[in-house]
Amino acid sequence: MFTDPAMLSLLTRLAEPACASGAVDRDRADAWLDEQRHRADTGRLLIAVPVFLAAASSPSHSGGRP
Repeated sequence: MFTDPAMLSLLTRLAEPACASGAVDRDRADAWLDEQRHRADTGRLLIAVPVFLAAASSPSHSGGRP
């Protein structure tokens, strides 16, 4: 989780590909980025980046259990 306004560049880097792919139109992305800048200016910015980790093993390596 991030609250540092310097992390706004991360949000911009995420918005650009969303616009390029057509998932979000430019006006909506710009409005969202403006809102995030306002949050940063007022000490209310919160960026959460979820990370998922998965592990598995093949049946032949699981201690002989089926």
